[in-house]
Amino acid sequence: MKTKRILAFAMTTILATTMLSACGPDRSNGGNTNQGTNQSTNQATNTPSSTPEGTDETANQPEKPAELKIWADDNAEKLAALETITKRYTEQTGIAVKITPIAMNDQIQALSLDGPAGNGPDLFYQPGIGSLSVQGLVQPIEISDEVRANFTEDTLGALSYDGNLYGMPFVVETYALLYNKALIPEAPKTIAELEKIAEEQTDASKDQYGFLFNATDFYFAWAFMGGSGGYIFKEDGNGFDISDIGFNQQGAVEGAKLIQSWFDKGYLPKGVNGDVVGGLFNEGKVAAVINGPWAITDHRAQLGDNLAVAPLPVLENGNHPQSFIGVKGWMLSAFSQNAYWATDLAVFLTNAENSLEWFKATGEMPPNLKALEDPAITEDPLVVGFTEQTKYGKPFPNVAELSHVWDPMANALKFISEGQDVQEVMDEAVTQIQDLIKMAGANQ
Repeated sequence: MKTKRILAFAMTTILATTMLSACGPDRSNGGNTNQGTNQSTNQATNTPSSTPEGTDETANQPEKPAELKIWADDNAEKLAALETITKRYTEQTGIAVKITPIAMNDQIQALSLDGPAGNGPDLFYQPGIGSLSVQGLVQPIEISDEVRANFTEDTLGALSYDGNLYGMPFVVETYALLYNKALIPEAPKTIAELEKIAEEQTDASKDQYGFLFNATDFYFAWAFMGGSGGYIFKEDGNGFDISDIGFNQQGAVEGAKLIQSWFDKGYLPKGVNGDVVGGLFNEGKVAAVINGPWAITDHRAQLGDNLAVAPLPVLENGNHPQSFIGVKGWMLSAFSQNAYWATDLAVFLTNAENSLEWFKATGEMPPNLKALEDPAITEDPLVVGFTEQTKYGKPFPNVAELSHVWDPMANALKFISEGQDVQEVMDEAVTQIQDLIKMAGANQ
C-alpha cells in the first residue's frame, strides 16, 4: 500500500541519518551584564570548574594548551557574540580560542572525518547527545556539584547518555503561540477558542488565516500527539523501550486526527512551510502562529508591540500540548587532547553572566538557572510566554534511534494532511521506523 511510497525515500537516507544527532532539524535561524569586574571561569568559585570534586585544584591542573578549538553554528550574529565571550576567556586564562563556523547539521559528519585525523575541535555545538556517544564522537566531562546545581536535571539529561554527561547546556528552546494583538487582543486559552478564531478569520482566497503552523513538520505536530497521550518510545524507570513505538497507539492517533481536521476544515492550507507561515504573520494576515524564540527578532521588527507570546492552548482533554524541549550544548570531542581545559571553557561559556549576554545578543533562552532569574528575562513578556510553555513540554528522547523517526513521520503527516486514513498511515510509519532501526543495527 502506501508503505512502499514512504519506504522508497527513507531507505536512501538510512546511512545519512545514522550520522545525525537524535534531535530534529536545526531551528537556529529563526549586552554584557558586568555583575562583577572579575568574572571567574567557574560561576561558583574562582578555580577552573572542571576540577574534580575533592582534589587539589591547582596541583591537578594539566599544563595549559596554547589554543582551544571550537566549532560553532555558522550564524554571523551568534559568531560575533561568541567572539566577545571567548576573548574574555583568553584574557583570564591566556588560552587562545579558535572558532570555526560549521553548520550544526554538518558538524557530525565533519567530526567523524576530521577528528581521527587530528583536525577536529575540542568543543562542538549540538542539539542533544543523540547518537554521538554510540558513534564514539564524544567523551564524558566532569563538573563540580556547584556547577551542576545551576542546571535542571532535565537539561543535563539531554546531554547525557548511560549516566555520563558529555556537554554543557547552553540554549534551551521550545515553541509556543505567537499572536498579533491587532487581530486578537488576547491569546486563546483552549483549542476550541483557537478554532473559533480560525473559523472567523480564515479566508484562503486572501491568504488570511486565524492560525497557521507547519503541521507536516513532526517537530511542531508532536505537541498535539503528546498532549493527547501519545508517546514516541515507551519510557519506564530504566529509560526508553525502543521496541515499543507509540505513534499508532490511541493518543498519538487522536492528536494526528485533530491536525487532520484542521486541514479538512480549511484552517490550514496544504503544502504550507515555515517560510510561508512567518511571511504571512509578518504581513498581518495571520492572527496566530506556532513558532519558537528563534523567530522573535524577525516578527518583532515587523509587528512591534502587537507581537505577543502565550502557551499553546489547552486541548479538549484538559491537557496542555506537549511541545518538544530542545537543549543545545557544547560537547567535548572524543578526539580532544585537552579535555580538562576544554571542559573549563564549556563551563565558562555556560555560566550565568555569559549565558545572559548570549540571550541579550541572540534572543536564545539560557538553561542556566541563575541567568533565568535576571529581570532581562523575567520581565520580558515574550520570553515569559516561552518559559511558561516549557512547563508542559518534554525533552527529546536521548536515544540514537530517534534519528530514524523524523523522515517517516514527515511523510506520514503529509499523507494525513491529504486526507488519508490516520490509523493506517501511523501503522505504516511505525513499521518503517522499526525497519530503519533494524537496518541501522545491522550496519553497525
